Amino acid sequence: MNYKKLICTVLLLGSFATAAKVVNGEEATFSTDSIESSTNAETSDSTTNPQADTTVADDESDVDETAYDAAGNLQFHHPVPFEKFTLEPPAFRSARSTMSVQQAFINQVAPSARTLANSNNLYASVMIAQAIVESGWGSSALSKAPNYNLFGIKGEYNGQSVTMKTQEWNEKYGWYYINAKFRKYPSYKESLQDNVTILKQTSFSPGNYYYSGAWKSNTKSYKDATAWLTGRYATAPNYGTTLNSVIETYNLTQYDTNNPTVQTNAMYRLYNPNSGEHFYTANGVERDKVIKAGWRYEGIGWQAPRSGAPVYRLYNPNAGDHHYTPHLYEKNNLVKVGWRYEGISWYSGGSKVLYRLYNPNAKAGAHHYTLLKSERDNLIKHGWRNEGIGWYGQ
Repeated sequence: MNYKKLICTVLLLGSFATAAKVVNGEEATFSTDSIESSTNAETSDSTTNPQADTTVADDESDVDETAYDAAGNLQFHHPVPFEKFTLEPPAFRSARSTMSVQQAFINQVAPSARTLANSNNLYASVMIAQAIVESGWGSSALSKAPNYNLFGIKGEYNGQSVTMKTQEWNEKYGWYYINAKFRKYPSYKESLQDNVTILKQTSFSPGNYYYSGAWKSNTKSYKDATAWLTGRYATAPNYGTTLNSVIETYNLTQYDTNNPTVQTNAMYRLYNPNSGEHFYTANGVERDKVIKAGWRYEGIGWQAPRSGAPVYRLYNPNAGDHHYTPHLYEKNNLVKVGWRYEGISWYSGGSKVLYRLYNPNAKAGAHHYTLLKSERDNLIKHGWRNEGIGWYGQ
């Protein structure tokens, strides 16, 4: 690659046709200017209006507002029909997305799940698998932003709720539909915390806890916990085996211990004063070459794990700038329109969010990635578009 050309070339990016991607049966349209913005990984640190806010997703007549049962236990409803996870082996029918999208969802919920589970005598692997199955990889309307309700827990959270139509059953009427009020959370963390409350506090008689058989202290492995949940948390006879399949396929047991020492690479951040592009690399030799070509070294942007979900690097030979994405479909689309694929640049993983932004007025270096919320917010004030989470770092 000619780095002198990088610093001197400021050509207008070729226009790209509007692209549509079907994710879990829904069509998502990406901006023609922003190449393809990521719509699969929602930011998990969004906030809600402090004022009471009730979002109505369906007809509000006869709304079930029961949050607790007669014993004072939180009520919940399964957001995604379980049979969607049983029609096709290995039980992932509702997860027809790319591996990188699946890993992105795991990256969103795993840090909070690990902390909450390990401090409450629970298995983080089971909690993450439940979140995957119950929300369909975060694809259910209830689990998506701005609701973040992974487990179908009813009622209000700090005055926030969303009303949706759900299927209920009783002996008199059988199956029927009713509008119910569900908790609306500021992020996945609060939803996971409520699931901990269900698993730890549900009791129908003093001193006897309904889900105690799923606690670490009462089990030998996560399989004992999933077996206990079968027929209790969910009535489907293969609920436990499905959770086990998810846990094994995605190596979720790695989250059942406290954070281990993770080997990382420092990601160097450089700036081109002529084109306005930022460049990121873990290669010290490449960093030094770019500096000699006139780029400004801005220090270490973040720490990237040495394994995890790959982040692909592409180069535009016309504009002379780079693009980075963890999404295989985005990489392939860019290659089709003339970008050069330069390989895996680093890996995504960890609890720290790297924000992705787009400058609709830039001639080159139209995308920017940052660990800093303050930088993200400042760029948005100056006309940049927030495209959500780019990837994760340490």
